[in-house]
Amino acid sequence: VKGGIETTLEKEVLQYDYTSSYFDIFLLAVFRFKVLILAYAMCRLRHWWAIAFTTAVTSAFLLAKVIISQLFSQGAFGYVLPIISFILAWIETWFLDFKVLPQEAEEESRFLIAQDASERAALLHPGVLSDGQFYSPPESVAGSDEDSEEKQDSEKPVV
Repeated sequence: VKGGIETTLEKEVLQYDYTSSYFDIFLLAVFRFKVLILAYAMCRLRHWWAIAFTTAVTSAFLLAKVIISQLFSQGAFGYVLPIISFILAWIETWFLDFKVLPQEAEEESRFLIAQDASERAALLHPGVLSDGQFYSPPESVAGSDEDSEEKQDSEKPVV
């Protein structure tokens, strides 16, 4: 920054000139950030069109800026800023397309499987004991001879 922050900000923002200012590259990054936050966080899109749109706009703007402007005559920073902005836009595109969207789809399918399993499990749990269910004390052995004799006696008609 030559001449202090205030004079540089005044030159870049208030006396904006497309051919020599870096402020529009900053605004391009803000535009890209807001569009992507709106698309993926607020609207919860699961498609790549928003990142493709912002990458195309960013790439076209940076290419036009480099061709038309005088940034290369301003030293090394004139080369570095447009190149880094261009590379970052494409890295974000690659990262979203090959890492984030597939991972979110996998997480969503896991969530749906777990939710489906919990819904089915709720139907399989035994409810409250009904009249038809009974409890045998541990002293009585089910199917023993005593049980069958008592059953036969109780089943005999009373005269």
